[in-house]
Amino acid sequence: MRARPAPVITLRRARELTRRLRREEDGQTLLLGVGLICVVLALLFVAASATAIYLDLKTLTSLADSAAAAGADGLEEDSYYGGNGTDTAPAALTDAQVRTNAAADLSAQPSAARLEGVTMISARAADHQTAVVTLQARSRPPFLPWGIVPADGFTITATGSARMTTTQ
Repeated sequence: MRARPAPVITLRRARELTRRLRREEDGQTLLLGVGLICVVLALLFVAASATAIYLDLKTLTSLADSAAAAGADGLEEDSYYGGNGTDTAPAALTDAQVRTNAAADLSAQPSAARLEGVTMISARAADHQTAVVTLQARSRPPFLPWGIVPADGFTITATGSARMTTTQ
């Protein structure tokens, strides 16, 4: 077998080859740049939407804690100071007291109007000294594509508890 001679590339042919390669890649950088900008914007929108959901959850948790504290603090004075003759301790919470005081506190909170559809799921006296309040709301982050994600947003739930302590 005979070896073929190596092709000789002249300077003129090398220039033509370089020019042709440059022409074939014209416009590729622009397309790559536009694609990169789209990906970065999509990531920013997802991060902003996740932050909005997180802040809504923190607001709802704060409302639940406030309502539970109001439920635990709203003990009637007659049942505490004037022995009412029942078998319960003088400072015992009832479900009705917790529910009433928690609803009053929730309606007085200005941050409750910022969330959509805040509802009280439960308000109860867990052990006659602990008030437990569970709230639910809708979170609609601003930048999510509502054709893909449910249009009514996400349901978020938060539970707050507060314990009443008495000194003897």
